[in-house]
Amino acid sequence: MKLSFDDLIIFISVIREGSIIKAAKKLSMPSPTISRRLTQLEQAIGGLLMYRSSRKITLTTLGQMYIDKFTNLVDEFIETAENLDDYHQKLSGTIKVTAPMSLTHQWFGNCIFAFKKEYPDIKIDLMATNKIIDLADMNIDIAIRVGDLSDSDWIAKRLLVSKNILCTSKEYLEKIGNCSNPVDLLDHHLINNNNNLNWSLKNINKPEYYQVRATPCLVIDDAELIIDAAKAGIGICFVPSQFVMNCLSSGELVQILPDWIGNARSIYIIFKDRNYLPNRVRVFKEYIENYINKNL
Repeated sequence: MKLSFDDLIIFISVIREGSIIKAAKKLSMPSPTISRRLTQLEQAIGGLLMYRSSRKITLTTLGQMYIDKFTNLVDEFIETAENLDDYHQKLSGTIKVTAPMSLTHQWFGNCIFAFKKEYPDIKIDLMATNKIIDLADMNIDIAIRVGDLSDSDWIAKRLLVSKNILCTSKEYLEKIGNCSNPVDLLDHHLINNNNNLNWSLKNINKPEYYQVRATPCLVIDDAELIIDAAKAGIGICFVPSQFVMNCLSSGELVQILPDWIGNARSIYIIFKDRNYLPNRVRVFKEYIENYINKNL
């Protein structure tokens, strides 16, 4: 029979309390269970640790040796466990987060700022990058990812669905006149995030699809700057609708070909373990979800 550390804790508690009944109250365990666990401990050790009677408990020589050797060890273990539990539960400490730069610029940064005002004792360590990093290697607690996921051993929850739309400025729209069909895009200035412009469009009213393949007039590897370029009258951009809601409302941009949109792309929040999330991480995860429901 193997020696149980839990049984050692019970043994030390009984000696400190002076009786099995008092230890039972302290540990919130039935007295018969404590008696059985003490017997189990003695069987594992192979010797008698104490003399038990209804009035008192007397240590044997072997029992005194175990008390001397293990009391400090048990106390340190309990203290460490309590500290770790407090660290796990309390709303402080650091949360390591990663998200694409475009999402960070458009809404995730503001989400973090609002969260910090409400939970100032929690430190957010944000890595805003368009590179796919190794989440485990970087000790990431929460990641925001767009599209296909490769971290299959992590838990992913869909936050929202993103659909690209075609936008430009009023200035540029007045310059080009009518744009009523996707094929018309080939005659205009298109702004893209790389030289391989390949926009997949689908009609929201009927089963029609169009693939825009062209040479962009301007290449910028940043969604926010692409939007700024469109607002400046440079040309037409194809960007997620939630990125340009305010610009459309203010009139800085106008949507063209509104019946044609891009394929849906899911945006996910990714975390490691649903059952053992530190409290600060769980609170931040829920805050992100609520922020999206209220603002996007």
